Amino acid sequence: MNKPFTHWALAGFLFILFMVPLDLLGQGKSTTLKVVASNDQLPIIGATIQLSNLDFSGGWLTDASGTAVLPLEKPSEISISFLGFIGTKKIVNPGETITVVLEEDLLGLNEVVVTGAFAPTTMQNSLYKVKKFDAALIEARGAVNLSDLLQTQLNLKTIQDDVLGTRIVMQGISGPNVKILIDGIPLVNGTGGEFDLSQINMNNVERVEIVEGPLSVQYGTNALAGTINIITKAHSGEDWSVNSSVYYESVGQYNTDFTVAKGWDNTSISIGGSRNQFNGFSSTGERKKNWVPRTQYLANGKLRTKIQDLNLVAAVDKLWQNSTSPGNATRAFNNRTNKISDIANDNYNNTDRLNASFVIEGKLSEKGYLNLVNGYSSFEQSSRKYLQDIIDDIKWLSSDAEDHDTTHFETFTFRGTYVYGNTDKKEGLYLTTGYEASLNYAEGGRISAEAKGNVNEYGLFSALEIPLSKKFKVQPSVRYTYSNSYDTREINFLNANLPLLPSLNVMYTRDENFDFRLSYGQGYRTPSVRELYYEFIDANHYIVGNKNLRPEVGSNLNASGTFRTEIYGAKAALTSSLFFSRIDNKIDLIQIVDRDNLPDEVPKTVPVARVYENIPNFKSYGINFTAEIAWPSGFRLNPGLGLLARSGSEADDRFYNSLEANINASHYLKNWDTKINLFYKYNGLISEFSRNQDGEIGVLTLDPYQTLDLSLSKPLMNGRIFTTLGAKNLFNVTDISLQGEGSKGLVLQTGREAFYPISWGRTIFIKINYLIN
Repeated sequence: MNKPFTHWALAGFLFILFMVPLDLLGQGKSTTLKVVASNDQLPIIGATIQLSNLDFSGGWLTDASGTAVLPLEKPSEISISFLGFIGTKKIVNPGETITVVLEEDLLGLNEVVVTGAFAPTTMQNSLYKVKKFDAALIEARGAVNLSDLLQTQLNLKTIQDDVLGTRIVMQGISGPNVKILIDGIPLVNGTGGEFDLSQINMNNVERVEIVEGPLSVQYGTNALAGTINIITKAHSGEDWSVNSSVYYESVGQYNTDFTVAKGWDNTSISIGGSRNQFNGFSSTGERKKNWVPRTQYLANGKLRTKIQDLNLVAAVDKLWQNSTSPGNATRAFNNRTNKISDIANDNYNNTDRLNASFVIEGKLSEKGYLNLVNGYSSFEQSSRKYLQDIIDDIKWLSSDAEDHDTTHFETFTFRGTYVYGNTDKKEGLYLTTGYEASLNYAEGGRISAEAKGNVNEYGLFSALEIPLSKKFKVQPSVRYTYSNSYDTREINFLNANLPLLPSLNVMYTRDENFDFRLSYGQGYRTPSVRELYYEFIDANHYIVGNKNLRPEVGSNLNASGTFRTEIYGAKAALTSSLFFSRIDNKIDLIQIVDRDNLPDEVPKTVPVARVYENIPNFKSYGINFTAEIAWPSGFRLNPGLGLLARSGSEADDRFYNSLEANINASHYLKNWDTKINLFYKYNGLISEFSRNQDGEIGVLTLDPYQTLDLSLSKPLMNGRIFTTLGAKNLFNVTDISLQGEGSKGLVLQTGREAFYPISWGRTIFIKINYLIN
């Protein structure tokens, strides 16, 4: 038995007992309540028991035998809950002795989530359908970064780009409309308006929460497609904790990390760091790699303390990345050796990313909940070009100043919300008011001189959650938006030129076995500084902004229903969902397939040629069917099927359909204390945009492909060592073909069929995690 926990539980029980009004203790008869687990009938120590009485705010904790004694004077309704189990309510009478059986929460319904909610709530009570990936899943996936974690998830696609890194498509909508947060702080869009998911490390992550659909009221104007919130680990307890791990993957990836943490009373501190080394990969065997070599160094720290009912958290995350993009050699004269040789252009890139935050959240009163988030994010990328003589093995810095650059992006975020309502019992009206300011700045040689000043956005928002009945609740909300660079009256709310973004959430809960959620929201996104003024032009790239871009105005509708039942002794949750999105003037970075459209000074053989354009009347819609099935024996099965329709350039009359299917499964072998994990996904074709020979916007499609990963996870030495061994991409997928209007024009630049890199092929990996307490 854990003696410190028992002592604290006993102390908590005595404290709460003495908080009970004396007149309540002195009247009525005692009711004895015992709480046990359904799977093994063992007592649950520390279960919380609360009396449903507005005049009494105390409670009880069960003791070492799972028992609590309740002094009651009349029949009363009580609620019983414990982490990892499904809570329940009972009517109890004075003087009786009863046993309450709590079922294990195999589907995670009582797990706390924070994304989308103005105050922490459970997955079952959230107005939004929240997907949650915990640390155990991250370990089982062998996920080094966010891209690894999301590869087999339904309704999400990750696409590798040799220039911009790994980008995401959610509900058919590309990355700039997907908000990515770390502990509620938005990341800077330093890479072309879309995040490079390979730079978001998973080594210090407690869980990842994803909400698909609009959260523009809560998180701002670029959260129309969805939001990904990465929650980092927080140390609990007063003991020292040291954690370190090593990771190896056969493609040539070597990672190591560590975390040290210590707690005192209500305060804890943790620091950590990691080094990730990747040697690069080329599917063609050429010197030029479509997966560039890189080395990452990461550092993080978190300080957490509690003052009365307020939690104060200060956190910092730092990334340094060095990458090399080697080019293919061509025959040329080397004026340093005075002879003809094989000369290649190599680009050396350094990335520096910083995220810092200070958060204050907690109860100010019985019905007042405060959340203040203050954050700073910066992203700096510098590049240098060297000429490499392959034969004589010498290199020198390019003398052309246009070949070198340092570009800097930074964002200050200030967001505050105040919730008035009973956040403990989660009953009654909830009134939320809040503000947000996002101050953005960019400078550097690749930012056009036409860019003037900062791009800032400000918002005021309010929401009212209304319980129309015990089964039905709605939440209308609205956000006022102001931008210093565009006239936000283009939102044109109610055709009155009002810069207001509305949203509406509806939730119907018939009982514990069925719930239905409906959400509608509008979004507005102004072009970023990079999309307007970025210029990256060299022998290998032509990527330029477009100062004539118009803001995006969009709307999104999501609906989902979940039915819970038992299937052959297993707990099952069956969910069907559908969504529809429309974005006017969607901004996309599109391929230029006809190199005759390039300026005269740009070589027609440039491998990468792209420009930012507005896509008129973009639409996407889809339907998904998923199941989550968990057997008490330890077997879990999560199959899914989805259909996505994504518009092309002729959005009003042509759609490109994409079928998705996935299976995530795991089984715990109790006798071996080992978990077997399987992750499979079929990805149907998806449309991309291009500029064709006529200068008009056309469509390319990416061919279908499928992936399969397997892994084994096992603890050793009483849990001090945790090992994961697995194989990734068993179908050995590397590149997928591009088809459609003008795709063959890309063959001249690639030297073969037009393609997109998806993976570096079949690999095996091993991760060993060592914990010292």
